Amino acid sequence: MTLYITQIGQQRLVCGLFWQSLSRPRELEQEARALARKIDFDLMVLRTEHSCAQAGYAQARDGARRAMVSLAAAVCKAVAADGAYYEGRQQRAHNWLGAFKLPDGMWAYFAVRDGNLLPNGDFAGSKEQVLERLHGDYGLGGWNVVIGDAELAEYDFHNFNARPIEELLALGKGGKIRLQSGWRLRQVERRLARPALALALLALALGGIAYWQFEQRRQAAEQERAFAAARQAVLAQAAAVPHPWASQPPPRQLVQACLDGFAHLNVGGWQLDEYVCGAASQRYGWTRRDASVGYLLAQVPDAVVELDGNRAAYARALPARPGPRQDEALLEPRQLIEPLMAGLQQIGLAPLIARQAPPSAPPGPDGQPPPAPPWQRYSLLLNGGGVPPMELAGLLSRPGVRIEQVIYRAGAWSIEGVMYAK
Repeated sequence: MTLYITQIGQQRLVCGLFWQSLSRPRELEQEARALARKIDFDLMVLRTEHSCAQAGYAQARDGARRAMVSLAAAVCKAVAADGAYYEGRQQRAHNWLGAFKLPDGMWAYFAVRDGNLLPNGDFAGSKEQVLERLHGDYGLGGWNVVIGDAELAEYDFHNFNARPIEELLALGKGGKIRLQSGWRLRQVERRLARPALALALLALALGGIAYWQFEQRRQAAEQERAFAAARQAVLAQAAAVPHPWASQPPPRQLVQACLDGFAHLNVGGWQLDEYVCGAASQRYGWTRRDASVGYLLAQVPDAVVELDGNRAAYARALPARPGPRQDEALLEPRQLIEPLMAGLQQIGLAPLIARQAPPSAPPGPDGQPPPAPPWQRYSLLLNGGGVPPMELAGLLSRPGVRIEQVIYRAGAWSIEGVMYAK
């Protein structure tokens, strides 16, 4: 799932973890770590509410960091403690949907069934993306309540509770959230130093301090010249920044790889709810109908089944497919966006395109920010309806356009991508 990092008050929080239920109450940590290694995640967080136990997973290569706070864990704790108002009284809510506007303008979405976050029930995106997920899941039925910002009241959800995210998090003085240590991401692999290693590190540290003092004295006279040279090096490096689109597969190649790996549409009588495929991995999510867990595991032995026995997920790395370097020259924004939009509109599709701010970069040695990259970046969200994905890939095969995820849900394909322009 796509991670998103936001800030509420003085606290940075992360959305988009991949959640899985745990089944061994006395060995939750061991079970969570073993599952993380199996599905290739290196960061995790544990949450226990009443009789529910879950682990949320993330990967450092997607931007997650140790000690980041899970927004889903914090919100679920508040809902479990406060309950919700439905059927004429305030009571516990085991099945609920939540959509909350974040201070930075994005929206957070949570889907909880039987007290457990769904595997893909922790999501952040634009208001349009969140409303699409909210209406899609709401149509499945079986929810006690919908919780969210007051502006969602116009959609007439059954048993709607208006609560802003700041109220759920109980912000204190100065915008501080009362955090629990269990909400923070931790490393899956423990890194414990042995006594001998600790002594060696201490000796290295003492030696390093002495050497640093010597170097400080030696370099004091050269500081001005070193800063000037370093600044010139930063400027030269900025002029030769590698193009991010050059290392990403072109649209047709990625879609073809995802279609080649699309092999579990209906396994053992289980219905496929979602298939998400990117350049590095693919993930399936199923719902049991009239079949059993045994039928599913007979065909997909590595599938992970929820405790209720009604939902399952399977994730695996997508085999690498090296292709030619695609370092094409970029177009002006109007030359790229308007023809692309016109072509999609001709077949009845309405892409969602938004400009993205350039990623922040650390300042140079003299404290000055490095120059901005000489290109612009736009996000792309396309609901393809009944259009075949390879046809969508053909329409998107333009200079600087890359697909990040191909998604199959409810019989329809959609695409999340990025576009680069001058």
